[in-house]
Amino acid sequence: MLMMMKIAKALPLITNFFILYFFLGCQVHAQESSLKSHFVDSIFKDFKAQLQKSENLQDELGIVKAHIKMADFYGSLGIANEALKHYHEALEVQITQDTLSVYINNKLGALHLSLKKYGPSKIHLDESLNLAEALQFEKGKAIAIGLLGGVAEKESDYDNALEYQRQSLALFEKLSDSTGLAVTFENMGSIYEDLEDFDKAYEYFTKARNYALHSPLSVQVNIINNLGDIKRKNGEFEKGMEYTQQALELAKSIGSTHQEESALKDMAKVYAELGNFRQAFEFMEAHADLNEQEIQRKNTEQVGALQVLYEVKEKEAQVALLNQRNEIQSIRQNIMTLTSVFILLGLSGWFIYFKKKKQQEAKISVYKQQILQADLDRKTAEEASLQREIEFKLSALTNYSLHLSNKNKMLENISRTLSNLKGRNQTMVASKLEALVKEIDFDLSKENEWTEFTGYFEQIHPQFFQDLNAFAVEPLSPAELRLCMLLRLNLSSKEIASILRITPDSVRIARYRMRKKLPLDSKDDLQAFLLQL
Repeated sequence: MLMMMKIAKALPLITNFFILYFFLGCQVHAQESSLKSHFVDSIFKDFKAQLQKSENLQDELGIVKAHIKMADFYGSLGIANEALKHYHEALEVQITQDTLSVYINNKLGALHLSLKKYGPSKIHLDESLNLAEALQFEKGKAIAIGLLGGVAEKESDYDNALEYQRQSLALFEKLSDSTGLAVTFENMGSIYEDLEDFDKAYEYFTKARNYALHSPLSVQVNIINNLGDIKRKNGEFEKGMEYTQQALELAKSIGSTHQEESALKDMAKVYAELGNFRQAFEFMEAHADLNEQEIQRKNTEQVGALQVLYEVKEKEAQVALLNQRNEIQSIRQNIMTLTSVFILLGLSGWFIYFKKKKQQEAKISVYKQQILQADLDRKTAEEASLQREIEFKLSALTNYSLHLSNKNKMLENISRTLSNLKGRNQTMVASKLEALVKEIDFDLSKENEWTEFTGYFEQIHPQFFQDLNAFAVEPLSPAELRLCMLLRLNLSSKEIASILRITPDSVRIARYRMRKKLPLDSKDDLQAFLLQL
């Protein structure tokens, strides 16, 4: 109680002291912040330049790495939204699914975990785990499983959290990764600390420290801080203070403000538990000052980064606006050029159209004259054809009349001969009948009628036999030529059989044999073919 009263009396003096200290510190810190802000600007611009260069070269891997650097940079400044944006852009560019994709998904999972967005964190970590298993990328798999254990711990699902950490531990043991083992043991100790099983927690924190001997000092200091915190919670204040003092000195040596803050806060808690409130107050004040400085530093860095980002985006917007204006101007010029070209083309087309029209009219006039001449020639040819047909029919009629006359004479002779045979003996009748049969056969076998008939036919179709022989694949016999000639006259098989003194079946067989000598398919009609010659 006396101690508290002394502290209360000293508060105005202490407050004035800290105001003066804070004022002087701010001036020094402002100078440092200016330098850090310039450094941040330089880093940001360098990353931005790398990204722009890779995009210009269309270097996929370069673009992905530049986005990852930007994301890591924003993550270190606590600008989570920009970090997420660049990680996602890296994933969109990353076409090939490889270990880099595992790394990006693990980073996204860790970032969402830090933001307490456990659903998105699980999605990215599950994707990372599946891809790592497909690629047999054991380290990426171990990290993903460890982070899933961290999500389960935050959701108070401690059984699954421990199971995940055990799986991660087995993979890191297989890889002989001491840092991975140290971090995993530390995670398991943290779970047991949440479960208030401080002995188990201390056991795993101790294992973590043993494996962290060759790990980065930032890993070691965090583990030592945890050891001190566990000893304090177990009531072993002296041992806890010893660990925390080690962590404080180590944090100062590596410039880890976060771990230094944590150590100062733990020291204040230890002294408060021991009843040494003055020392507790001093450590809390030191923690508050350091925390204030760290907040200002981070704010300065964030403001600097955001200012540079704003300037870059403003410049990009200006460039985009300028490009848009140039594009609009170019479009206007193109429209004017195209309009001029269309006008010229229209005039040229109009001139060509009328010129072509005149030429077409002249050609049409010539074609009309040619058509009239062709029509006249056709009519002349038709008249000549009709004249030839009339002449042929007249000749055929004359020949037919002569043929009838001859036949009548022959029949009269036969009638007279038969009348004379009535009173004669049988022997003379037989010999006379035989002579009459020979005479009839001789008359029927005369070829002069066919010769004359062929002559008349050639007058009407002068090229028929020449074209027929040209198409034939084998020479045609006189009988086959007669058959072709009768078919060309469009006579039926029955009519042809009567003229040739054969049966209709014989006509069909003769037609079949003749088809083989002509270039005809089985589906082609013989008579139609001959009518076209």
